[in-house]
Amino acid sequence: MQHLDNLWKIVNVASSVRDIAVERKTYRYTVAPPVTLYLHLQAAHITFEQWIQPTIEISAEFQASFGWRLKAEQDDYGVYFVAKPMAVVGSLAQAKIRAMLPAKTNLVLRLEKCTLTLANLTGTVELPDQEGLVHLLSSG
Repeated sequence: MQHLDNLWKIVNVASSVRDIAVERKTYRYTVAPPVTLYLHLQAAHITFEQWIQPTIEISAEFQASFGWRLKAEQDDYGVYFVAKPMAVVGSLAQAKIRAMLPAKTNLVLRLEKCTLTLANLTGTVELPDQEGLVHLLSSG
């Protein structure tokens, strides 16, 4: 029984350490569609969802939050969000990002080692550009 108690203590400590190392942030931008969201992400899982609010809301959960470089801005043309882990934290740095978007939001994505999910969308998703091409550009 004591072994089981010790095991539970270890599990609880590990959960506490994980929770301390995770940072949650929410960014909200009031927009007038059509608008563009520019994202540059690395080592992240990004989920896009559509809603009726005239707001772009980006909720981010950063693992090893001390090791991330973040920049978020808005101007007349759109919303810009960059999240990249610093090299010093390596594979410890991961992020879960959820972006709530109004209709008529254009997406410009630069993703590096990311997972992309589109959820609860209504409408058409056009991946090719106007010439019908999908461009996959190498960073190197």
